[in-house]
Parts: sequence; C-alpha cells; structure tokens
Amino acid sequence: MADEQDGSSRNSEESVKLFVGQVPKNMTEAQLLAMFKEVALVDEVNIIKDKATKASRGCCFVICPSRQEADKAVNACHNKRTLPGASSPMQVKYADGELERLEHKLFIGMLPKTVSEAEVSALFSTYGNIKDLQILRGSQQTSKGCAFLKYEKKDQAVAAIEALNGKHKMEGCSVPLVVKWADTEKERQARRAQKAMSQPSHAPVPGSPQQASIFGAMPMGYIPPYNGYGYQGPGTFGLLQYVPSMQNQPGYQNILPAVNQRGLQYAVPYSGGMLSQRPMAVTPGSVQHGVVESNSSAVNVNRSSSGQVEGPPGANLFIYHIPQEFGDQELANAFQPFGRVLSAKVFIDKVTGVSKCFGFVSYDSPSAAQSAINTMNGSQLGGKKLKVQLKRDNKQSKPY
Repeated sequence: MADEQDGSSRNSEESVKLFVGQVPKNMTEAQLLAMFKEVALVDEVNIIKDKATKASRGCCFVICPSRQEADKAVNACHNKRTLPGASSPMQVKYADGELERLEHKLFIGMLPKTVSEAEVSALFSTYGNIKDLQILRGSQQTSKGCAFLKYEKKDQAVAAIEALNGKHKMEGCSVPLVVKWADTEKERQARRAQKAMSQPSHAPVPGSPQQASIFGAMPMGYIPPYNGYGYQGPGTFGLLQYVPSMQNQPGYQNILPAVNQRGLQYAVPYSGGMLSQRPMAVTPGSVQHGVVESNSSAVNVNRSSSGQVEGPPGANLFIYHIPQEFGDQELANAFQPFGRVLSAKVFIDKVTGVSKCFGFVSYDSPSAAQSAINTMNGSQLGGKKLKVQLKRDNKQSKPY
C-alpha cells in the first residue's frame, strides 16, 4: 500500500498539462474526457471559459499523469482528429512552460570563475544523473560564474536544491551557491515586461499634443533612445535640422519656438518633460546634448527614477564595493539565499557605462535583510570586501 501511495505521489508531481484548441463550444468536460481516454490515460479535462459569460472559449486543458501518456494524446489527436461541429482538426500541444518544467533544469549561481565543468559535475552528480551541464561564458570564453544543469528526474533536482542552495561554498568562492529552478520562457517574458513597466515612461500621454514631435521625419509620437544626456534621433536625423521647415507647416506655428543662429533658446513642449533652455547647435546630424528636465525628481533612488521595487522599512540594503563586473542579476543571485529578493540594482555611470560599484537590494522582510547583513557584510565577493548596511531614507543619504 505504501509503495502504491509513493508511486501515485510521484505521478502527481510529474503530471503534464496539454492545451487543446478547436474544441466545439457545446462539448462538455465529460465528453472530452471520455474521448481522450480512448487514446491515453487522462486525469482530468478543464474547459477554458470566458470570465464574464462563463461560456466555453473553444479550448481546454487536459491533464495526463505522465509525459508518456501526454505524448500518446498528442500523437493520436494533434491535427489528426476533427471533433463534431469543429471546422478544423484539434490542436493538441504541451501548455506553455510545460516542456521546460519537465526538463528539471536548474540555475546555478555564484560559481568561481575558474571552476570547470568536471568540478561542477562531480558536485551535482551526488544527487542524481546529470543529462546536461552548461557553464555560461562570455565572448572571451571566460566564465560568468553561473551555469544551467538538467537532471533526469525531478526528485534529483529537488535534492540538489535542498542540499546546496545557500549552504555550500565551492573552493575559491566566499559566498554560498545559488541553486534554484531555471526560469521558464514565460517567466522571463514576465520579468522583462515588469522591468519595462518599472522604468520611467517618456511615451506620449493620450490627449497630449503629439504633433509636438520635433524629430522631423520621425513618426509622430516617436521617442528616440535616451543617451544619458538628452534625446536625439538616430543617424543623421538631427534634432533641429527639421525645425525651420516644420515651423512653416500648418498647425506647427504655435508649437515650435523661433530658432536663431545660436540654436534653440526656449523650452519646447515635450510629453514627459521639457527640453532644456540651453542653446543647442543646429548643425545637421550633430546636435549638442540637451538635458531633460522632467516634472518628477531627476535623481531619486526609488521606483520613480531607477525602477527599483522597494520592500518594507528595514528590508532595503545599500551595498558598497560591488565587483566591477557585476550587474543586477549577479547582485540578486549573491543575495538570494537570505530571502525573497524584490529587486537588485547596480548603479551605472551614464557617461562611461561603467559600474559605480554600489547598489541596492530590497527584500520582502526585514529579517531577510538582517540575515544578509550578518553574512555578507565584510565578506569577500569577486576579490572585493563588501560593505552591507540598511538603506537610509533618500532625503538623508544620496551616495552619488
């Protein structure tokens, strides 16, 4: 009886979700379950319904107890069987993220830069059979200090996480390894979207005068990249070379100021801020860098300027002496063993693009932050001795 329960538990953990399209909206879950059971073992069927009307959206999820049974369902039904009332054959495939989840893929961080694949393999093979191991390397084939590893079975990956994450230090590294499930593509996309949303937006606001585009041939509402000094169109699309001709166009007379021989002398209406009143050269294709004066604070280490998500009081850390090569992700990996990291930010010099070697890490609880201070303050990381302390109020301390 115990063996049967253990087997059932393992199957439940390894259950596979399939997405099925081209399902007639009048079919019930019971009918679909009976149909799929003709070709494979199926635990359940869940019809995807409209949240408002509760009507079927013409698709469903099918839960199979194993990958083998899921493959049977895919091979028997995908593009091969048309249900009564449907115009096209069923589309049966693994749901988003399922294949990546079933790979039992781990991310390993805080590896010594000199570590070899053989050394990593020797450590992690203790917990199971390794299917694949890849140490991430830069353009010069130098290690980035992290790797991806795949196990044959889920319980092997779980054992490695429980034994090594935040507990084991490899020779030549002063901080413990970070061992966690690798992100799925869906999770990576969600993180990129969240990061993009957290950045200050310079996009036109609905209802704002988008015709105040001072980029000439650029599409209306187009905002070119911010280069650290101001906004300038790419290539030969200089900022002011189009201004004189645009002033003569209907609808623009009251938008753009006069331009004299010295350049633009007055503030120009611009969604998200004002261009500086500093004179700017009018040589086509070589615009002097302007400064954007936003309505919000120009320098403010919080979500409004840096995009950092802060934790509750006492859960935000300031870190000095971060290794030069560290970025946001490496900083997050270093502090992840002590609690849930909400955000990590390494500050970069806008002119040189080089790290300033200080940054912030925010946790979801003060206890995690204190644990990080106790372990990381004074520790060696990348040949540098870290200084880790609680972040003070922005008004009291602006380190730059």
